[in-house]
Amino acid sequence: MASVMPRSAAAFALAVSLGAPPAFAQTSCPSTVDPQAFPSAADLGSLVTKEMSVGQRVLASPSHRKVIRWIEEEVRRIDDGFEVESDEYSLYTWLPRTRAKDAPGLDIARAGGLRVRQDGSTEDVAVAGAVHWSKPTSQKGTGGPLVYLGPDEPITAENAEGKVVIRDFPGGGLPYAGFPLLGLYVTPDLASETGNYERPFIHDMHPELIAAGQAGAAGVIYAFDVPREQVLGYYDPHVGTLYRVPAVFVGDAEAARLKALAAENASARVIVRAKAKRVKTKNLIATLPGESAERIVLAANTDGNSWVQENGVVALLALARYYADLPAPCRRRTLVLLFASAHDTLVSDGTNRFAERLDPEYDQGTVAFAFALEHFGTREILPMPDGDGSGRRLEVTGKGEPFLFAAGDGVALRQVAVEATQRRSLDRTAVMPGLALPVAGQVPPICSMGGLGNAFHRRLIPTLAMISGPWSLYDPAFGSDALDFDRMHAQLLAAADALLALDALPREQIAGDYPAMRQLRTEGAPTCPPETYPQFAPGPGE
Repeated sequence: MASVMPRSAAAFALAVSLGAPPAFAQTSCPSTVDPQAFPSAADLGSLVTKEMSVGQRVLASPSHRKVIRWIEEEVRRIDDGFEVESDEYSLYTWLPRTRAKDAPGLDIARAGGLRVRQDGSTEDVAVAGAVHWSKPTSQKGTGGPLVYLGPDEPITAENAEGKVVIRDFPGGGLPYAGFPLLGLYVTPDLASETGNYERPFIHDMHPELIAAGQAGAAGVIYAFDVPREQVLGYYDPHVGTLYRVPAVFVGDAEAARLKALAAENASARVIVRAKAKRVKTKNLIATLPGESAERIVLAANTDGNSWVQENGVVALLALARYYADLPAPCRRRTLVLLFASAHDTLVSDGTNRFAERLDPEYDQGTVAFAFALEHFGTREILPMPDGDGSGRRLEVTGKGEPFLFAAGDGVALRQVAVEATQRRSLDRTAVMPGLALPVAGQVPPICSMGGLGNAFHRRLIPTLAMISGPWSLYDPAFGSDALDFDRMHAQLLAAADALLALDALPREQIAGDYPAMRQLRTEGAPTCPPETYPQFAPGPGE
């Protein structure tokens, strides 16, 4: 059986040296975006501010429903030619039972509680919030002896049953050297970085929470090594599994106190003020007919808890404004905007739901490509030593957060991504075929596009994806300070350039290796492992 691998670096360089493939004969249509015709940085800031004004957009909460209604209003305001449909479906959500004091919406920061007991006295320990999807408790919580288990100690029944486990929350790391090694093009400012790219989103809490539930732990305390106020409302994990153990986050000072108490045989009770219930949510799908019924799909998600997640909504609105304002003959394809729900529960992710529908339609010739857009304009925020050397604090470094422009298996996709990145002089950006080493014989060879793009690429639909993963991704404490709207503007100009360039190409040219990979899939070639998770976590003995 033949295998499909990514184009070699030499072949890619040759394709770039030959220049862009011939465009359709519409010479009066723009080939790149005039910034004056695109929403400004100030416009983007206003839209993101409006989106965030509803508060934490916890899945299927009143704030989430409100932002979906606002999106629909904005889309209809852009062009009355948009056809808007809703795809409603049922799923489980996890909702805090507390409300924000000074802001609209539910408040995960106040949903957690922790009480410790030693030598007959009891004290409340301040927490940064409840762990998303952890087991709700009564107001009394559930408890047992405190125990600290280091990062190399697995959680088992022998060391955790009936106990409250303290666990360090490390950020996972990747060597910066991997970007130029695996990238198609890496901007010089990122290619010169040394050391490791370390961010908390890389740390997968899911296996630990599963293990704690199976071990019969009474609770879990995740300990950050930065101040509590800097991680208030931290919003992770995002799998959507309903765990069998309550859990909370704490900051560095509280973590040190708890570890000392654990060494003195203290006990603790973990409180999670939340409810898990079955509800309905919906994907919002807006379609603007073009000269052809062949579709371009732009995708973002609507639920989130920070100014970063998910400002891709505004990216879609800005691109839609620009595309809708083009002369009708220049809108060569039909534009589809997918505002997907439930990205905060991969069990029921709305992008996956839509992509499943799109997969067979690609074979019918009605889909050109998909473009996933997430987490724009992010500033780099890193833990820095305190002035007195006593600990670390999160600080804005003055740099942009590393940014991924993922381009799937095709010369045209990759060429367009590189050229758009260079044209707009994007900073700290890596154009890559994905976030892993290719697997020979597998289709596609690289499974990860970094986020929402996975839903399309893994189903062998030609895919572009833009995404970043800063400290502020799941950490809402920095608010609008997490974003640089001038940077967001430049990134979206590059996205719009890519959109125009691909819209000018025949579908067959955009397709690249995808049709061959789809044939290999039909013939039984290995595919990416399914991204499936249990709805209900297993308990002890299961």
